[in-house]
Amino acid sequence: MAFSNSLSGLIAAGKALDVIGNNIANSQTIGFKSSIARFTNVAAAGKGSGSADSAASAGVSADTIFQNFEQGRMEITNNPLDMAINGQGFFRLYDPQTGKISYTRDGQFRLSFEENNLPRLVTRSGLSLTGNLPNFATDPYGTIDTEPAPVEITIDPYFPPQVTSSVNLSVNLDPRVKPAALPFDPSNANTFNGSTIARVFDTAGGEHDLRLYFASPGPGNHWNVYSTLDYDAGNPATTTIYGPSDLAFDTRGVLGSAMPMAAQSYLTPTGETLSIAVDFTGTSQLGTPFSLNALSQNGYGEGDIQDSYEFSVLADGHISARYSNGQRRNVAQVVLANFANPNALINSGDNQWVSNDDPAKGTGTISLGFPNFATEKIAGFKGNSDAAEGMGSIQGFAREQSNVDLGSELVALIEQQRNYQASAQTFKILDQVLQNLANMRSN
Repeated sequence: MAFSNSLSGLIAAGKALDVIGNNIANSQTIGFKSSIARFTNVAAAGKGSGSADSAASAGVSADTIFQNFEQGRMEITNNPLDMAINGQGFFRLYDPQTGKISYTRDGQFRLSFEENNLPRLVTRSGLSLTGNLPNFATDPYGTIDTEPAPVEITIDPYFPPQVTSSVNLSVNLDPRVKPAALPFDPSNANTFNGSTIARVFDTAGGEHDLRLYFASPGPGNHWNVYSTLDYDAGNPATTTIYGPSDLAFDTRGVLGSAMPMAAQSYLTPTGETLSIAVDFTGTSQLGTPFSLNALSQNGYGEGDIQDSYEFSVLADGHISARYSNGQRRNVAQVVLANFANPNALINSGDNQWVSNDDPAKGTGTISLGFPNFATEKIAGFKGNSDAAEGMGSIQGFAREQSNVDLGSELVALIEQQRNYQASAQTFKILDQVLQNLANMRSN
């Protein structure tokens, strides 16, 4: 029995050294969680009926490896798709080849462009990050469900165009100018007192120049507004002139109507009709030269995503993308997973864990939720809300470092080295004792 005790000490210390060595080797591994070998004494039941026999010592065991899921420190990166979980939870991964689900704290993600498929958000090994996807059927900016229903995160790189239906324009008109002596002519700057251009879009995303001209008809607080679409100075005869519409001001120079220019139908060179209303809210008539104060319109051309630097990740897991047409929209929301007993997760390598279905010692209930500023779970296994389920928040442009404390590991390494040497010394002394007994019997 003494030999087996010493041998168990050697084996246990060896396992502890393996665990410590693995921790030290992964001290720079992103998202790595350290482990601790737990020692328990082993009792061997004797054949006798006495208490000493029934409690016979059989050495030590280090079969239980405890995983330490404490938060690692954050490291800022230059990749907008790098994510770090600040708090509880795991990224949920999907393997498209096998259909298996795994979990990780390693948030180093990238876009994977595959032929004839939408780009996926994947790990270094090609596993897909999962989350909720928006519905763009009725809204180009998308609507994301409020309940977690994770699928592979694929990014729609195309943003459809939107036809312009309204223009918001604010200018200042100078009442001191003299009215034009000639009828309005867009090719003659002497027939109007100010002009500006709004870039508008048709249903296909084509760009057009909507020009607005302001002409004083004479004394009083009224102005004529004319407009043209795609005015061709080289061939002015083909240009259609729309208007005039009337802008009326009070004696203080305040516009009397919020939208004096109703929707006007403009014919494009391709034969499409654009119905555009112009809102002059904010336009004034003051004794200063003509000036443009503000100009905007609600249309845009088609857009696409040009590179990963167009992305940003919010604390609640929303991933937004900026398209080449200047529009930004949410393209996905990350869904995190958590467990009733995360320490029972099975380490499958490559910074991944899989769930443990053991009914007694397994990971238990798997909770899915959106990232949130949640605290530790308490009785009832709920976080701030049912949707949050106690999940931590997401930090973009960051990744979670290994939680290995090198100083502590080096101290533990020395301790286990001493344990190993002591067990080896015990083994050596027992061997000498037996050798002496053998020599006595042979004499």
